[in-house]
Amino acid sequence: MKTTRSKDEPDLLYYCNKNQTSEIVNEFFIPEKNDDTLWVHITPSTKGELKNIIESLNIHTLAAEAIASFSDSPRMDVYSYHTYISTFIIKEDYSNVRISILLGDNYVITHEEENDLQFFSTILEDFQDHPHHMSSPGHILYHILDHVSEYYLQAVDAIADEIQALEKSVFKYPFANEIGHEVYNWKGRIHNLRQIVEAQESVINDIGESDSKYINEDSAIYLKTLGKNFERVVSAFDTFIETLTGIFDLQMSLKSDHMNSIMKTLTLVSVIFIPMTFIAGLYGMNFEHMPELTWDFGYGLALIVMFGLGISIALFFRSKGWWGKRSSSDKRNK
Repeated sequence: MKTTRSKDEPDLLYYCNKNQTSEIVNEFFIPEKNDDTLWVHITPSTKGELKNIIESLNIHTLAAEAIASFSDSPRMDVYSYHTYISTFIIKEDYSNVRISILLGDNYVITHEEENDLQFFSTILEDFQDHPHHMSSPGHILYHILDHVSEYYLQAVDAIADEIQALEKSVFKYPFANEIGHEVYNWKGRIHNLRQIVEAQESVINDIGESDSKYINEDSAIYLKTLGKNFERVVSAFDTFIETLTGIFDLQMSLKSDHMNSIMKTLTLVSVIFIPMTFIAGLYGMNFEHMPELTWDFGYGLALIVMFGLGISIALFFRSKGWWGKRSSSDKRNK
């Protein structure tokens, strides 16, 4: 039967290899049998218990400081009797939460940066449903990191949908400045995530290739496969950055095309009115002897010439496809 403890108490899950069962226990202890393992999970609200647990263990001072705090980047430190690993998990809002992990001969201690993290609730259920996942510290570490990689892979799918929606919005609202701001924000966010995942990939590879006594041959095989998951995430983030750059360039291109279209229209209109302006300026000069000024039909003729020139130039532009749409017959005859 699944049970959970109070939020003010750390989760302690004990695996008995003989019965191949896992159960919640009330106090921290080091299993007497080497085949049995204990997993302890510490939250910020139960951090006081972590100090007591550390004092009961013979661990290196640096390892004690590391498990009690959090590293700024994923890393692995190997000591004589234990191994410290720092990892990061991703949340639904794409922010990161730091996790400290300490592996001993037959125990694993995890310390999360935030309270009530759904991530470890899922792992607790997994270990209760599948006790053999706790058969060794190496297997516990593998399943924790496996869940970490799954969270990142799910984030990749979600980010892909976000970027696809952003790409569609470029064609729908090509002149919206908010799109450029979103592209900039996404590039910064993905760049930060990529740095963390790339570091985690390096840590995973180091774990799989390490000679740590807590990583047996069986668990090492599983751990090596995790490197491919993180490699996929890094590759996806690189693709996202390239896509975002393409989206920004696309929007700039659409804006440029629109501006060129406006300038083209203004230029064509100006060209149409240049000869009309010339005629109006010519007959607007203050010379005494201009015979056309005394003609009875001079005004009408000037209007006809001016508008005739304007229409002729406009039709010429249309025939060349510079203004408006040409008919299909005009395109075939070109």
